[in-house]
Amino acid sequence: MAQFVARDVTRPGWWVSGLVLAAAGWWGQPLIAPDHFERAFFGLFWYTMLALAVVFWALPSERRFTGSAFVRRIMLLGVIPVYTRSQPVSAFRQIVLETDPNVVGPDTLWVLAEGDGGSRFAFMHRRATRGGRARQLGLAKALAEASGLPFAGEVLDAG
Repeated sequence: MAQFVARDVTRPGWWVSGLVLAAAGWWGQPLIAPDHFERAFFGLFWYTMLALAVVFWALPSERRFTGSAFVRRIMLLGVIPVYTRSQPVSAFRQIVLETDPNVVGPDTLWVLAEGDGGSRFAFMHRRATRGGRARQLGLAKALAEASGLPFAGEVLDAG
């Protein structure tokens, strides 16, 4: 039985984002010990927005295919499961590789399990570079074979 796992914490962007958040916290230090009220307001705003960003950053997702179900887990720092949602393979009818156009940079490729009534399970996304396209196509075909769902091919998202 093949098992596929896609974790956000294994992507370099997640770690770079954490470093950027730490640097933003360090950079904002002068805002929390101000001489003027205006700077205190900016400090409160700065750290409130930073705290909100840290909450989203600290809860990356993990998607997996277990052989009989597609599972999405929200993990605290990528280690401790906080929320789990499981959907059986029977809830989906096909695997699709969807292209989402980007204004700047390469497009984004999504490997999706599509069900009836517009339900979808986004398994993995990657930039549409030459290597990224080949890896996503391979993943979509392997996921289709392992799940028994047909691979519908690549679709260009109209918006």
